[in-house]
Amino acid sequence: MSTTFPLNIFLQMMLIFLLFIPATCAVLCYQCASELALINWSRYGLPHAYGDSMIADDSCLDDERITGHIPCSAPCMTINITAVGGKHDGKVLGVVRDCQRYFRSPKSLPEGSLRLCRSSERVTLRDQRINMTFCYCQGSLCNGKATTFTRRSSSRSLQSGNDPLSASLQFSIFSMVVILLTS
Repeated sequence: MSTTFPLNIFLQMMLIFLLFIPATCAVLCYQCASELALINWSRYGLPHAYGDSMIADDSCLDDERITGHIPCSAPCMTINITAVGGKHDGKVLGVVRDCQRYFRSPKSLPEGSLRLCRSSERVTLRDQRINMTFCYCQGSLCNGKATTFTRRSSSRSLQSGNDPLSASLQFSIFSMVVILLTS
């Protein structure tokens, strides 16, 4: 075997490595919506077609119970909907957590910011006053209690070796070695 490294082998290895970068570098966001948020989706003024694809899950109301997450190339977001005034003042009516690419601006956060929240008070079609707080954040699982998930996830992956991100990286390295050995 020659000690020189042909350019075509190097390019093949780089191509394979680059194919797996999105899988290994994707940010994860929790994705869920509480039942009342989905039932009252259009009443709250949320984007019309989007709510149809989500499944009601009241565990979305509790940071400790949320589990569903998706890869995301934009900031993560949380929408908190609370009642304003009356006997239910301050009561949480609904929560939506998702990747921000489907919703309103910002598509990115201001430089140096890890979190940005905006609130607005609205009156629903049934004359109920609500406060909607849109929070955007940068970082994996930042739209929930990420530290709980990360701790559980990392201790599981260290014990079982089932971390999907490291598995993808291992496959990339394995593929490069196979290409080197077969050339």
